[in-house]
Amino acid sequence: MDQLKQEKSWWKKNRNWVLTICVLMIGFFITVIMFLGKPIGDFTKAIIDRSVYDNAFDIVNEDKRVIEALGTLKPIGFFEVLEGEVHYSEDNSKAFITVRVLGSKQKGKMDIVASRKNEIWKYERIRIRTKKPKKTIEILDGK
Repeated sequence: MDQLKQEKSWWKKNRNWVLTICVLMIGFFITVIMFLGKPIGDFTKAIIDRSVYDNAFDIVNEDKRVIEALGTLKPIGFFEVLEGEVHYSEDNSKAFITVRVLGSKQKGKMDIVASRKNEIWKYERIRIRTKKPKKTIEILDGK
């Protein structure tokens, strides 16, 4: 008689905890997307449209105070942007960006505030910050 009993299939035995885990994972991913959607979108915009920080880098690279403090600057790459902060306004007309800049003497941070009109960025503020020594070099201050 015992041999005639059929065992339940794997799915019937385990479906409750499998479905619970699936629902929790879907909920987790929706939460992450809701909270990180805007920052991920801003970084994507910054990586695709490099002009906002590349043009600022060209301006900074011509400043003698920056070259004296940091040395010869290396071009801004993907990881320098990823390490920084990027925020765009809702209509993408204003950017607030901080990227790492690497010089032959030391590294620093470049802060950029810029507005876009007709696909051209107008810089309101560009500054370089260093830690050792703690110093801020105002390149452009639109106050």
